Amino acid sequence: MGYKNKELLTNWANNIDKVAELTKHSTTRTARKTRLSELLNTISTGKILGAKERKELNGKKVILTSNSKANPVPALIECLGSPEQLPAFLKMFYPEMLQREDYKQACSIATSNIQQMPSGRGSGASQAVKNLFVQANKYDPWRADKKLLADVWQAVNLIAVNQVTGHQIAKEPGRGIYITKDLVMDMLEHPEKATKTKIANALILMRIAGAVHLMQPSELTDSGLKLTQFNHDGKLVNSHHVYTLGDFNTADWSLVSDNFNLNLNTQISKEMLIQLFGEKVASGYFPDLHGGIGKTEIDFFMTLKAQSGYTNEVIMSAKAAADTISSLTSVKDRTARQYIDQACNVRPIEMEKMSKSEAKRLGYVLGGYKDTKPAEKLIVPTSKEALRMCLEKLAGKNDKLKKELKTRMHR
Repeated sequence: MGYKNKELLTNWANNIDKVAELTKHSTTRTARKTRLSELLNTISTGKILGAKERKELNGKKVILTSNSKANPVPALIECLGSPEQLPAFLKMFYPEMLQREDYKQACSIATSNIQQMPSGRGSGASQAVKNLFVQANKYDPWRADKKLLADVWQAVNLIAVNQVTGHQIAKEPGRGIYITKDLVMDMLEHPEKATKTKIANALILMRIAGAVHLMQPSELTDSGLKLTQFNHDGKLVNSHHVYTLGDFNTADWSLVSDNFNLNLNTQISKEMLIQLFGEKVASGYFPDLHGGIGKTEIDFFMTLKAQSGYTNEVIMSAKAAADTISSLTSVKDRTARQYIDQACNVRPIEMEKMSKSEAKRLGYVLGGYKDTKPAEKLIVPTSKEALRMCLEKLAGKNDKLKKELKTRMHR
């Protein structure tokens, strides 16, 4: 991203005098900082990196380079080369920050996880991993969400190294992390492309894969156990922020790619997890999930799927589906429309909501919906058979559309 001092910092061990001059600071201001993000928000991070800096409206610092902005922690780590450089770097230039016992292990685990991310379609990663993290081509409709999912995964790992001082919270060194959406936002390389909703949904997908999971009592140290509850209006309330950080390569990413479309705007309900993975898993590892689409609505969509068969004809208008759900469950229209999005996010249901104009463009048979408004939302089948029929209908037409349909078919 054009940090002028990147080469110097990457080889900092051989340039100690120059880096010491860049990192000169008042220890009275930094001695009580516990997180790396707090430290970098206090010192002249832009000077160290060789880039401009400024404070955002919330008082947090961002680094400005190449007409873009980045959070200080990923910017520093990019210049150092990897999180593994942090323990020695901080000990040399910021010795007042007393490092927790398992800090080196946390930095090592984070480095390994970040490096295991696939670099492209030609990498040796599994198809499930590529479906979630690597864009198939420039026509990939999930391109933006794939990039954000990868950014959130890096951010989760950087949370592990962001907490420099303090106590070990997991019995296995380096694995304990305290995750909130705000902390993830502080660690993102491209925070301007994220929302808290997308961050929350990305975390759920990672938890489904087992890349990170809500820490169980048997995994916690005494210090970790103290973080599982907090005082709210005089009552102790369970906290769902203490997690175990897993390994990228041992996570089962097929649990995500086989069961869910990559749509970070849409949440996954607990009932859907119960239907797919069982009550024990859903209750034990996802106690923080509430609301969302229920069994009645799921059954309704599965019935629609069975009735539609394997054709490329429009199944139903989104409005008609929302009206039916509202009458079945007495929920408000807005909630019913959210349930449609949640149902279409589940791959076994094999449906997608799209505008009439897009459905026509992709080769779906509109049938009785030809005269509706162009922006009318319709529910269409997304089975391989349906997509193949769309391809056949588009034979000899726009190559871009055919490539987009093939991408959808092989996701």
